Amino acid sequence: MPENFADNSIPANLPIVRYNQFLEMLLSGRPLESLLHELVLLIQEKQPECTASIMLISDDGKHLHIGASTDLPDYFLSAIDGIDVRDGVGSCGTAAARAQLVIVEDIQHDPRWSPYRGLAQQAGLRACWSQPIMNANGKVLGTFGLYYREVRFPSGRDLLLIHEAARLAQASIEFRRAENHRVLSETITQHLPLGLMITDADFNMLDVNPAFCAITGFKAEELLGKKPNILVQDLKLLRQFGTILQRLPAQKSWTTEIPVRRRNGERFNAELCFSAVRNEHNQVERCIGLISDITDRKRSEETIQYQANYDLLTSLPNRNLFYSRLNWMLEQCRRKDCHFSVMLMDLDYFKEINDTMGHDAGDELLAKIGARLQNAIGSKDTVARLGGDEFGFLIAGTHDREALENIAIRLHSTVGESLCIRQMRDLKMSSSLGISRFPEDGNTLEGLLKAAEQALYSAKNAGRDGFAFFTPAMHEEAETQAMLHQEMRFAVSDNQLELHYQPIKHLDSGNITHVEALIRWHNPQRGLVRPDLFIPLAEKTGLIREIGHWVREEALAMINRMQQYGIQLSVAVNISTAEFYDRELAQKIVQQVQDAGVPRGSLMVEITESLLIRNQQETLNFLQTLQAAGIRVALDDFGTGFSSLSYLAAFPADKLKIDRSFVHQMSSDSRKQALVDTIITLGHSLNMTIIAEGVEEEADEILLRARACDSIQGYFLARPMTETMLLNFLLDYPDDIREPARHNPLPVTPSAT
Repeated sequence: MPENFADNSIPANLPIVRYNQFLEMLLSGRPLESLLHELVLLIQEKQPECTASIMLISDDGKHLHIGASTDLPDYFLSAIDGIDVRDGVGSCGTAAARAQLVIVEDIQHDPRWSPYRGLAQQAGLRACWSQPIMNANGKVLGTFGLYYREVRFPSGRDLLLIHEAARLAQASIEFRRAENHRVLSETITQHLPLGLMITDADFNMLDVNPAFCAITGFKAEELLGKKPNILVQDLKLLRQFGTILQRLPAQKSWTTEIPVRRRNGERFNAELCFSAVRNEHNQVERCIGLISDITDRKRSEETIQYQANYDLLTSLPNRNLFYSRLNWMLEQCRRKDCHFSVMLMDLDYFKEINDTMGHDAGDELLAKIGARLQNAIGSKDTVARLGGDEFGFLIAGTHDREALENIAIRLHSTVGESLCIRQMRDLKMSSSLGISRFPEDGNTLEGLLKAAEQALYSAKNAGRDGFAFFTPAMHEEAETQAMLHQEMRFAVSDNQLELHYQPIKHLDSGNITHVEALIRWHNPQRGLVRPDLFIPLAEKTGLIREIGHWVREEALAMINRMQQYGIQLSVAVNISTAEFYDRELAQKIVQQVQDAGVPRGSLMVEITESLLIRNQQETLNFLQTLQAAGIRVALDDFGTGFSSLSYLAAFPADKLKIDRSFVHQMSSDSRKQALVDTIITLGHSLNMTIIAEGVEEEADEILLRARACDSIQGYFLARPMTETMLLNFLLDYPDDIREPARHNPLPVTPSAT
């Protein structure tokens, strides 16, 4: 601990009112036990999550005994009373032996607590910090311990708190042993980290401590015998102080905050706490005043208040302040029968910006867009950053649908203006916006936010880059989604899922090279549920992992069943990007293949471009693990993601699938033909096999064959079909995919596709 403990650069941690009560007890001659008990209460008031105790050293210096504790169980106190002063005996025994602070942040894993570990667990204690109480000559008087009910390491303020407590405990113990009042006064004034002023009944200063001089800049001789008007120039205020002190009951204190002047003329915010010492006739004999410079505390309070209500990145109101203003607006509009609107906005594909350009670039983007949105709203409106790339708006006043559309268009256009972010000179973003209105769409905070959120989802599902108003149908759709989620939890266990298969043909040989497995859900109540309805829901809720595991198990079983008919084909399965959050996914897939015992190369996984822009090293490890196990990789829906060509060179893939959007009506669109040419040339240059999806017409196949595309997939060849239909299709197909043995056709079950 620094020698100059009273230096005003060190803020007092303990409550000033409790300090005053503590000093009164010292001056009134209370016994040591009472002083230590008050000190424990003082510390626990400052830090309610801790339990404090004081132990005193025995006369022979070999043991510690309980001095004061309020909240520790009796059985615990009995067990530790009289512990040895020895290194390795808990926190307090070790602190007393070493004469230094001991921090045990986790009692259950610290060897010093091994004899008392079960006892601490029974008492619910997880951490214990112990500070030795030492006199000026370095002799240990006892220990001051702080116990916590959770694993905890002290902050700087925690350390200051326990040091202050130990210094006051020292003052208390030495008071008990002091021979006269002069020694007591010197002990108090030297160790107290607050400015202390003692006055007579007329408010003339009789004594000040070093901390008081350090805080105010005055020397003691400049203050003694004078009134505090050199500190507080408002004489009327000083007279009020005198009146209050005359009326103040014994053992009561009065606290206020006022501006105080230092010797150099500088003003600062001070907290003053006064109490009166009365004689046997109940007359004021002395006044005790404590002063603390709270400038930093006031500044910290303002900072904390700001951080609690404003987003540090954009300086916009945060979610907390947004909700407060929304509640206030609800109360006003209910009372005055007026209207307002809520808007929620998400930036489209913001995650891709973070993944490709880094989080610093993403932060810069959010800050610039936040500033633009602030300038785009009215003075009575609010824009807040609710978290991530989500912004909220409170639009005051009654606006018809057209007026709200104009506001939404203005906000949407503001986001869409070109930005310069790092190496991107002309970055353009889009946004999705949902709108709800009070009271039409809800009359509570939760109702309005839920309605705006459902409208936002609708805007996203419509292709993003737009806005939507809430409608009752959206609420019904949200309820349907919630019910689907519950029903989907039983889809795997109740055997409601099945795979359909779509063949893929090699253009040069005409052979079927492999098939793609496509999942179908036969809901008992709803019938066939489209994959585009339940797969996004499964991804959002995490059920996709269970479903993905089932798909691979069933596809591997299908490979074995085809081999029974002499059909040697591989099966491709899709890997959802949501599954990739499982860091052990590659190992699990390899284990599934090994357990199934299928030939090497029989399973192919299809991933989308969006997977490539995640953690690059993790993605590379994932692909290399699969390929090392003979599992082939295809890049699906190429050209529709946010990827760049550099990823194709960095990540290994065996096949590249041209998205159906490029193939559709390609024969009549020269631009699409040019794009397909480019993709085929690019893929071949990287030794990839090219597969075109969505081939529905013979003209498409002819064009693709002329452009050296390797394989095709689509309705022109075959629609997705059940397992039985696929086996019959393959057994009748004129190519060499099967062994010479012929098999009878299988009975065809109707397809639900």
